[in-house]
Amino acid sequence: MTSVSEDIELFENALRQLHHDFQSHPFHYGNENPVMPELYRLLRTRLSPETVPLAYRQDHCNMDDWRNREMFERVEQEGQKIPRVRPEVRFYEDGIWGSAKTDFDLVVFPQGDEVVMQGKKEGIGNFVDIQRTQLSVLCEIKHSMNMSGQFRSGGEIDIQALVEYPGDVGRRYFLFLDWWPQDGYGKTTFEKDVRQLEERIGEVACRVDVAYLPRAGDLKFVRGIGQ
Repeated sequence: MTSVSEDIELFENALRQLHHDFQSHPFHYGNENPVMPELYRLLRTRLSPETVPLAYRQDHCNMDDWRNREMFERVEQEGQKIPRVRPEVRFYEDGIWGSAKTDFDLVVFPQGDEVVMQGKKEGIGNFVDIQRTQLSVLCEIKHSMNMSGQFRSGGEIDIQALVEYPGDVGRRYFLFLDWWPQDGYGKTTFEKDVRQLEERIGEVACRVDVAYLPRAGDLKFVRGIGQ
C-alpha cells in the first residue's frame, strides 16, 4: 500500500472518529468553526511520519526586500519540514497568483514527498506550488449551520472547485456536517439532498467523494458524485 492510499484510509478513519465525536458532543459542533481544528488534530496525531521536507522557492519574489532574503536564508540553513496535514492552504500555479480557486480547507501531503512553496512577489507568503507538489487528500468542509438545505443548494460550488484543482491529488473530498439530517416531518433528507446536488453539478471530470456526517444516523460516503 502506497503512502497516498494509506493516507486516504487514515483520513476516512479520522472522519469516522470526528463523526463519533460530533454525535457525542453535538453542541460543540453548533457551527463550522470547530470542524477543521478537530479534524486537523486527529490527523496530526495519527500521520506517521508527522512531517515532510519543505523547499521554499523564490521564483517570483522581490529579493530586494530584506524579509524575503532572511526567510530564504533561514530555510536553507535550517532544512525546514512541515506537518503532513495543513489547514487553510493557498496554492500557486503558472506564474499567476490565483486560479479558479486558490484556497482550500485542508490537505494531506504524502510521506517522503517534498512540498514546494513559493514566496509572494512582495512580503512573506506560503503558497503551495501546484505543479511541484503532490497531495494525498484535498478537502473542502461545510456545516449545515442549522440549515441542511445548504447541502443541496451550496455544495456544488465547493465540489466544482475540487474538480477544477489542476494538481496531482490522491482523493478529493467534500465534507458536510449536518446538524438537521431530518425535515420537520421526521424524514431523513440525505437521498433527496444528494439527488438535488447531482442535478446542480451535472457530470464532473474527475472523482470527488462526498463525506456526509449527520448529527443522527450513519456516516455516509457518496463515491464519485456526478460520475
